[in-house]
Amino acid sequence: MKMGGYSSSSDVEFGLNFATYGFPSFPFLLESSIRAERIGFHAVWVPDHLFLPDRVYRAIGGVDGRRDGLDAWIVLAAIATVTKRIRVGSCVTPIPLRKPSILAKTVATLDNLSNGRVIFGVGAGWFSEEFKSYGVRWDRFRVRIAKTIEGVTVIKKLWTEDSPSYNGQFYRIVNAPLWPKPVQKPHPPIFFGGRSEAILKAVAEMGDGWISWAVSSNDFREKLSMIRDMARRVWRDPDVVKPACNLIVSVSEDYDEAYRIAERYATNFFGKPLDEVGDFIVYGEADDCIDGIERFIKAGAVHIAFRPMLNSGIPKFLDIFEKKIVPYFKG
Repeated sequence: MKMGGYSSSSDVEFGLNFATYGFPSFPFLLESSIRAERIGFHAVWVPDHLFLPDRVYRAIGGVDGRRDGLDAWIVLAAIATVTKRIRVGSCVTPIPLRKPSILAKTVATLDNLSNGRVIFGVGAGWFSEEFKSYGVRWDRFRVRIAKTIEGVTVIKKLWTEDSPSYNGQFYRIVNAPLWPKPVQKPHPPIFFGGRSEAILKAVAEMGDGWISWAVSSNDFREKLSMIRDMARRVWRDPDVVKPACNLIVSVSEDYDEAYRIAERYATNFFGKPLDEVGDFIVYGEADDCIDGIERFIKAGAVHIAFRPMLNSGIPKFLDIFEKKIVPYFKG
């Protein structure tokens, strides 16, 4: 898969990252997933949030005052039942927001339902209001990181041991059976999301992958190098960590239309002009999208997940992707 230290363009995997908020319908999500599988996407990802800041809904064309969001794991289960090959993943589940032992059961069940297609994306959480509104303690960052690492440890034990016990600082299980075990052995791949040094260290020491959000190609290259150096320090093969990134896309046959959508998204979501955000936002025609993809492949990404800025733009994105982007990379 590697050529000259970089991924081969023909070997790169593509994913589709849905915004499961802003009132998307279940039929729309399912139909888009079926089509993504047919086109050759490797994975469908969905975010795992109870609700999000108002600016996010403004960016994607949602309804003011209605901070909706579909449950990630129910959406992924529904997608798994109408597809056969495409992987289904959370991008990402904030471990401190959910009880790890119960989450382990949910993910193991989905891995069985999907016949071993789950990717388990995890993170420490970033949206304090989401925690506080639902009565979950919002801790300092270092505590959330510690909870995330300990929570993943508990989950792995439940997935790989018969009746594990664990007595940690934050979580405790006692002779806890979890059956059926996940189909994937030793367990579903665990991808950490985030860009802090603490998260990168967790990736290096216990992750199967890293998936970035809002990280430029230059920063991606730098942080991937950090992960690999950290892995070597703990005598872990750095190549076991799969580097993945999210690209936020507005692609059209009309460059000006794609630019207007991207400009509005950057202003609403990030509070910055488009030219100050970073090259993880890709906009323009198919060739512009290809250029953006290649920058991240050269930075080391082997899996690229696309988040169309508007759910209403997904059909057009899939049209262009199938006709012009897939043939370029896979033809």
